[in-house]
Amino acid sequence: MITTVIFDMDGLLFDTEPVYFECYKKAAAEDGLDFTYELFESCVGISRADAARFILQHFGPQADIRKMHARTGEIFEEYLAQNGEIHFRPGAKQAVEFFYNRGLKLGLASSNITKWVMFLLEKKGIKRYFSSVTTSDDVSRPKPDPEVYLKTAQKLGVDVSECLVFEDSVAGATAAITAQMRTCVVPQIKQPTQFVRENAFKIYPSLEAIYPDIDELLA
Repeated sequence: MITTVIFDMDGLLFDTEPVYFECYKKAAAEDGLDFTYELFESCVGISRADAARFILQHFGPQADIRKMHARTGEIFEEYLAQNGEIHFRPGAKQAVEFFYNRGLKLGLASSNITKWVMFLLEKKGIKRYFSSVTTSDDVSRPKPDPEVYLKTAQKLGVDVSECLVFEDSVAGATAAITAQMRTCVVPQIKQPTQFVRENAFKIYPSLEAIYPDIDELLA
């Protein structure tokens, strides 16, 4: 029986991906580099270290990836400081509130850094719903490794068999499936791989579409 629901954050709860892309693009442009959307796609749902390897392969060893990451963070924080809007993904807030009101434990398992995760949860008014928040700062092996999900279950004191996960990225879904959790995928940027399609419990177009299956999801 499901007692716990664990959400990813970027691309699932919040429509942050377009904002991150523009920040990366601006940071790269300052060094005369063209940060393409295809490159951004390859970085979605993985750790900063893994993303840095993709970016380095794309631009070559002359690129200052550390500087680009730092500048991207500064541009993102400038955007937030200027009250730049971060929108919920369709049905995201309602889903969080629905499962909370059903009395289930809620956890968050994000590849983002703690600073931004906590800021966004607070800014969007849903921090109070989560009993546990696990980020890239809390693990040594990022998604698609299952560590972030296993650690979240451990923090919440539940077995993996009690956990229902919602993810949007291939790396995140792979991590949750590998952790042997019931995994539902809501793709945004990348479509599921064959492994994800074959092992996901359900695939939905948005979190608005989950309700007809609620009894099955929580059984």
